[in-house]
This record gives sequence, structure tokens and C-alpha cells, in this order.
Amino acid sequence: MKKEQIDRRSFIKLSSLASGSLAIGFMIPGLSALALPVEECLFFQPSVYLKIDKQGRVTVFVAKQESGQGVDTALPMIVAEELDVDFRNVYTEIAPYGTLKEGEHDTGGSQSVLNMYTPLRHAGAIAKAMLISAAANVWQVDVSKCAADNGEVVNTINMQRIKYGELVCQAALLPIPKEVVLKNPKDFKIIGKSEKRNKLNDILIGKAKYGMDIKVEGMLYAVAERCPVLDGTLIKLDDTAAKKIPGVIKIVSYTGTGAPMHVRAAVAVIATNTWAAIKAKRLLNITWDEGKKNNESTEVLFKAFELKANTKPQISVFNKGDITKLAGKNEITANYAQPFLAHATIEPMNFVASVKGENLELWGGLQIPDWAVNTIAEVTKIKKKNIKLNLAMMGGAFGRRIHFDFAIEAVKIAQQIDKPVKLIWERTDDMQHSMYRPANYHQLKANTDDKGNLIGWQHHVLGTPVAYMTNGLQEKHPEEMEGVNAAFYYDIPNVNTGYTAVDFNINRGWLRSVDICVNTFPVECFIDEVAAKLKKDPLAFRLSLLENRADFKTGNQPGAMTQSPSRIAGVLKMVADKIGYAEARKPNHFIGVATHSFIFAKSYAAHAIEIEMLEPKKFVIKRVVAAIDCGLVINPDGLLNQMQGGFAFALTQALKGEITIKNSRVLQDGFYSYELLSYGEMPPIEVYMVDSKEEPGGVGEVGVSTVAPALCNALALAGHRPRTLPIRNEGYSWL
Repeated sequence: MKKEQIDRRSFIKLSSLASGSLAIGFMIPGLSALALPVEECLFFQPSVYLKIDKQGRVTVFVAKQESGQGVDTALPMIVAEELDVDFRNVYTEIAPYGTLKEGEHDTGGSQSVLNMYTPLRHAGAIAKAMLISAAANVWQVDVSKCAADNGEVVNTINMQRIKYGELVCQAALLPIPKEVVLKNPKDFKIIGKSEKRNKLNDILIGKAKYGMDIKVEGMLYAVAERCPVLDGTLIKLDDTAAKKIPGVIKIVSYTGTGAPMHVRAAVAVIATNTWAAIKAKRLLNITWDEGKKNNESTEVLFKAFELKANTKPQISVFNKGDITKLAGKNEITANYAQPFLAHATIEPMNFVASVKGENLELWGGLQIPDWAVNTIAEVTKIKKKNIKLNLAMMGGAFGRRIHFDFAIEAVKIAQQIDKPVKLIWERTDDMQHSMYRPANYHQLKANTDDKGNLIGWQHHVLGTPVAYMTNGLQEKHPEEMEGVNAAFYYDIPNVNTGYTAVDFNINRGWLRSVDICVNTFPVECFIDEVAAKLKKDPLAFRLSLLENRADFKTGNQPGAMTQSPSRIAGVLKMVADKIGYAEARKPNHFIGVATHSFIFAKSYAAHAIEIEMLEPKKFVIKRVVAAIDCGLVINPDGLLNQMQGGFAFALTQALKGEITIKNSRVLQDGFYSYELLSYGEMPPIEVYMVDSKEEPGGVGEVGVSTVAPALCNALALAGHRPRTLPIRNEGYSWL
């Protein structure tokens, strides 16, 4: 396979194209067997997404990968709505790998509902139409005299009923209709109503099967000791002591890989159980060649950022008006910085691989299965047609399982033994050898006129790009500028944004909310700074830059996205109203606000956070209000969960999330040194949803970006402006 370059935007575009096309009539292998005589048929499957058996059991094959975000609930709700069945009687399975077109399994970018809404509605409507036609044939009446109701077809002439299960064999013989009429949203009975998480009980009692739960007959276990420095190599191995541990079967080594995954060179212990493998790994005596990039540190990196910030950006990203004519005029400047971050999923990376001759079978969770399989085929020289992938639920992803270094490792180990091998990453492995959200630095400048108007805005973003890892240093356009490119939403006449890449010898990857989160923090804090300088209320100042601006296209190319400042203003006004922004505040209480557009998910969000200052730089969060406009809401309960989870994820980052590096090594080694938000630190949060008739947008990442700036804007009102995250590095503490 020809090596392909992939970045986050390309991934999203690929997913949108593939998932946006109708798969009706694209049958799974062997589906032609459904055209059997009625007495021999077992079930009815008019598309890859839906099956109904003779007992009336409805199974929805979920194309997107479940990692806790709720696609296993929201997507089947769409099918059930158009099919007219009780959602509680709908069962779900992961759509088997190989049954969908390339790209349709891909999960990320808050695209699942956005891209699957129309295809799944059609899948349900087509199945229903065929079942109605089958019933009409049974009754010898016109289809117009039949209607669907709660898993049955009703003869509206005499009110006779036939259950779906009794019609599946007749329906399976009918041609798939080319056109169907979809429900009017005003008639929805399921979409828009809260449903609890599918398989929730199984998850709570430990019955749900994640990758870590997979067991294959004859399976062995492996753990790996990886080179501590990226791109290092193995020089010498003494495994004498390790081999003496009972249960150890074999000790193997493998070389690292370059782009796109940058697997590290490693020595792996294969054993009959994980504990034997772990004990043996600790006894390995390894000498590594760490290469020439083994002394890099985050301390030096941020000094480099600071120096380069004063130079011309490598890449000009967005220009509007003429910023040069404003040089030095009423100038306001500020610099912001954010660290590397880990995904810190609850379930560490794991994967199972089995190599039998020229055949490879895989088990585990992946966010972009096709990219993984294609790359594994290239790296291992195993033909793609000989690779079977069994997908599994993921215990958290947040972008980490877009990358699949752990899967390549499992295959490299399995190639050296004749049994299935399950590779397990310990928590320390997960923390120190991950794909980190890029560290970044921002220099912002604003110009105002003598009347107090904001007339100029410059934003120089400096980062350690993901594209340098996935595509190599030859990548010419590694910018990560969502939110400060042509989609920049504030109405300022002169704008200039640019990007400078700084390479660094640590692996990087996409994290929940990606560069929108990176850029929203400095933008939404700096807009507050400008408002303060102009002695204007920060909420009113924002609204003045949003409310009079019409929706606009972000480019002239086909498929260019539409930015909606009015919808951004809408969520901003909603949080302000709900938190009582205009009301008198108690002493030492301060409210900060922030908003943003998650444009490629067609969603908009805002936060208002009220704090009480207990003493200088010590505070408690008293109240949090979030608002989201994601168009038509599929499952309000799921959206609530996503906004709550997104807030907790973001508050961790704002308060204490940080990966630091010395001698090209990550210093954090687990949840004691990379702390997550505790239950006691989670404040109450109110979530409000805009009642909208717009098409459904994504929600998984939308509630992350505005948390840190809203908090920092509240703190700034108390007397000190935090400009670096996490804020504890600026001396803050909290209750």
C-alpha cells in the first residue's frame, strides 16, 4: 500500500465523505442467502446497519466505535425512530469490520451523529417500507392502506396487525426501494427523548466486554520494555534473570517504526499470565542507543517558543484587511502557553494478535480501523485480504486510539510465536509512551482606535505539530489553527494569524477537542483582556463583535463550512442569563464567560463559571453553567453526559493537567503524578440545550474548549490573570 499522509482535517473529511453516502443495498458478505424460499429464511437485512429476525428482534449494527461517548445508544435511536419500533427492544452489535465501505468505521471529530443521521434514517425507513409492502401483499391491499406502529404493520381498513417478525421472510424477497419518505421531525417519538445508556447494566456489573476482557483460546500475555527515548535502538540485552520467572515462555525484541505511528524499539516478555510477564520485564538488563535527541526538555522548548514568538510566523494562515497599517497603534499584547497533555484513558492500551502462516487475526479497540489495518499490512508485509479484525468496545479513547502503535506492537510480537498474544500496557507505559496533545504557545496583539473600538487582531500560534509525526518533517503545512483560521468568528476589520512549527522528540497525537481547544483558551482570555483595557463589560463586548455579523462561508472551495456568529452569541447569552450575570454578586464572587464554535461538528457552546475567592490565589468554584447549540438533539441524556464529562476533562487540564519532559523522557508515570479531577473537585454543573431545528451536530468534544478560559476570566476579575495552564503552576489552589 502506498503510504498516505493523514492529518485531523483529512481524517474528518474522509469520514464525512464515506459516512455521508447511503449504504442501503450494500450487503454484508453472504447476504444473497436471504433470497431463499420463505420457509428457509432466518432474518431480513436490507442494509449493513439493520437486521430483523423471525422473532421480531431488531439488531442495529453500529458503525462507529463505542468508547463511552454513547454512539451505541444515539445511533440505534435514529434507526428505531424511522423503523417505528420500541427502542428498548432494539439490540446493538459492533458492525463487523469488512462489512462497511472504507472510512465508515472511523470515529472521531464529533462526527458520528452528524454523518450517520441521514444514512440511518434511510436504513430504518427502507426496512419499514419493505415490511409494509410485505404486509400489503399478505392482505392484498394497497400499501397506502397500511401503516407501521410499534413493531407491527396495521391494516387501516380493518385494523388487523402483523408483527414485523412474521413479515421478514416476505420482505426479504422484495426489491429495495430507491426512494422512501422520511418522518417529519414533528412526529418523532424517540429522537429528542432521553434514553439511558445502552448496555448500561452490563457496564456497571462488569459484564460488558472491552479489549482488556478479550480472551482467545491458547492466548499468551505480553508486556514490553520500550526504549525510553523515541527512535532509539537496542544495543544489548541480558534476559538471564527474567527467563527464570515461572510462566515466562519467550523473550523477544522488535525494532521501532517511523511515521505514521513511531513505535518504539522494545523487548517483550511473553508469558502464561500478566504478572509473570511484568515481574520478568523488571529483571531485564537492557542497553539502548538513545540517539542524538535524548536531551530535550519542556523547559527548553517553552524558551524556544518564547523566542520564536517574536519572529514572523512560518505560515500565514488567515488575513483580513490590512494589519500593517496599525503597527504600534494603541497596542495590547499578551502571551499564553499550554503544556503537553496525556489522554489518560481508564483502560490502558491493549491488543491481541495471532499470526498463522500468511494470515493475521486481530482483536481490540481502534478509532480508525482502516488506517490501522492498511498500515499494519504495509509494516508486516501481510496482505490486507488476509487480515481479520475483531473490533471491541474501548474503555475511553479521547483520540488516543486513533493511533494504533500498540496494535503494531502486538503484531510484531505475535510474528515471533505460534500462539495468539495479548499485549498489555501497564499504566506507566500508557503515561510515558503515549501520543501527547502538542504543547503550544501563543502571542496575541490587538489594536484599538481612539473611540474604543477593536480594529486589529494578530495571533501567532507556535506548536509541536502532530503532522510532523504522522507525515514526517517534510510536511509543509503542519498548522493546527482551527478556530483562528477563516472560521474566526469575532467581527474585527483587520486580522492576521499565522503558525510556527517547533519539532520536539516526543510523540504527539490528537486529543479530545484538538486544536480548537488549544486556540480557544488564548482567544477567549485575550478578548477579555482587551475588554478590560477598554473598560467594557466582557460579555457585552463579545456580543458587540458577534450579534451584527451574518453567517459566512469559511472559503470558496466546494464544501466550505458555514460559520454562524448568531448561534455563538445565542449560547453566550444563554449561559449569562442562566447564571444571573446581570444580577448583583456577593462579595469576592466573580463570573467568567467564554464561548466558541466547534465548526466542523456544526455545534456551538459556552460556559459561565462563578468562583468565590477565599484568599489571594485560592478559590472555590461555586457554580458552572454550560450551554450548547448542536441542532436537533438525538438523546438529551447522552448530550448531558457528554457535556458533564467534557467539563471534567477540561477542568483537569485547566487546574493540573501537564506532561513534562526531561532528557526526552516523560516524567509522569501514573495517576499520582498525572492527576485527574477527583470527585471532591467536581463542582455542580447545569447544562442547557438550545431548542433547535437545525440538523444534528456533534457533541463529544464541544464542551471542552471554553472551560479553561471561562475559569481564567473569572480569576482575572479577582486581580490576577493566569496565562499559562495548568493554573497551579501560577500558584493557584482550590477547594
